Amino acid sequence: MKKQPTPHLVIVDALNLIRRIDGALRGFSGHQTLDIQQLIAMTEQALGRIIRGHQPSHIIAVFDGDGNNWRKKLYPKYKENRKPMAPDLADQLPNIQQKWQLLGVKSLLTQHEEADDLIATLSTKMRASAGKVTIISTDQGFSQLIPIGVNIWDHFASEWQGEEKIYQKFGISSKQLLDYWSIVGQSGNKIPGVSGLGPKAATAILNQFGNLTTAFSAPSDPDNKQLVKLQNAQEQARLSYSLVKLKADIDLGITLGQFRFKQPH
Repeated sequence: MKKQPTPHLVIVDALNLIRRIDGALRGFSGHQTLDIQQLIAMTEQALGRIIRGHQPSHIIAVFDGDGNNWRKKLYPKYKENRKPMAPDLADQLPNIQQKWQLLGVKSLLTQHEEADDLIATLSTKMRASAGKVTIISTDQGFSQLIPIGVNIWDHFASEWQGEEKIYQKFGISSKQLLDYWSIVGQSGNKIPGVSGLGPKAATAILNQFGNLTTAFSAPSDPDNKQLVKLQNAQEQARLSYSLVKLKADIDLGITLGQFRFKQPH
């Protein structure tokens, strides 16, 4: 019996792709108004390159919900200073989704869930059934999924985000990223981290102790001021951990077959 090919799910972080292209178009033209036809054409070109380059058996574009999500409820300052999407672009998202569907790329969004959590849930479910997953995004938060075998492709830099890249930037492994961000925070998302501990301190702590749990339970050492500072801020670090960790158990109410890629006629 002929062996069935491994299914390959390509997940497009839709707003990451759209907003990057929109920002580039507005910056290049010098106009602040949206050129929707040009934007649609450019995103369609990008999707075409993604499909040709990655050869998915299934593909899905994931969009954000309304912003009233569980992280905001847990920590009201979450993404507090994030620049909102331009209203003219927000108004055109249904149009973009419709155009993408004609290319064979269907969309997924729910009312109150962030795209990151939807993507993490899709990736985790696919990997649990031994399928291949490629996420198209520049968002480094997805690197926490590398340990379960998820591939992350930066479409704009045309490069994979793997262990080597993570080590070059952070000096740690992908398994340590959640602990790293719990210490340093994420300024773009207004996730606080531990006050007074920056990237060098976080890397040093994780290289010494391996993970937060071990660092928290290590004997107090007055000579190790970084460790003392971390141990005195366990509650803040744990809050930050909760915020940076992607939720991977959302009930999506969909089947993979709904997103099987078929070349448009």
